[in-house]
Amino acid sequence: MKKKMTGIVLLIILVCAQAMGAFAAGSRTATVDPAGDSAGKYMVTEGSPEKLAYLEESAPETLALITEINEGTKNLDAIIAAAPELADELTGKTLITDIFELEPIDGGVLTDDGKYLVTLSVPELTEALTNVRLLHYSTDRGLWELVVPTDVDYENKQITAEFEDLSPIAIVADVDESKVADKGTGVSPQTGMTSVWGIYMGAAVILALIAGAMFIKSRKKVCQ
Repeated sequence: MKKKMTGIVLLIILVCAQAMGAFAAGSRTATVDPAGDSAGKYMVTEGSPEKLAYLEESAPETLALITEINEGTKNLDAIIAAAPELADELTGKTLITDIFELEPIDGGVLTDDGKYLVTLSVPELTEALTNVRLLHYSTDRGLWELVVPTDVDYENKQITAEFEDLSPIAIVADVDESKVADKGTGVSPQTGMTSVWGIYMGAAVILALIAGAMFIKSRKKVCQ
């Protein structure tokens, strides 16, 4: 019985550890993919230090900043500090995705004036997100900018925008907390604490049941 109890306790500890990992990861997502006419014409990859290594020589501070934001140690305030001209537009906004790399395939899809036309599938997109913008670091021009989408399709969860050049990008937006609370959708600045505590409560109930069963068994042995 003791061996079984030890195994169950270890299993619960493992589950809780996994829950803590999910909690620490936050609510942002890097799950963004080219959609519509952009499918097969663009490639989205994680904005890892390895992928963005080309910035080491031209913009090492930007590379460090992107890495820290994706790791969760810095937020949009760090972008505002690096690009104060964006303060009015960025203040109050939330990162909906990590910063990812967007690259054209075979030249991508171009508008008549030579801009990249990109449609992205964004699973986190709901009507709880307003004033959606694409935060973009132009490696060609060496600056951060906010790109206004040409279309935000909430029904199909897609965003379309035009870019002068392509490089690191993230999706930001204002979060309507009332819609998040009412519908349980959208990206909240919180990090999913409710689901994590649900796991903890479940684990506590299991432990209590096991302890109760062991106590009853031990009492029976004493009585015998």
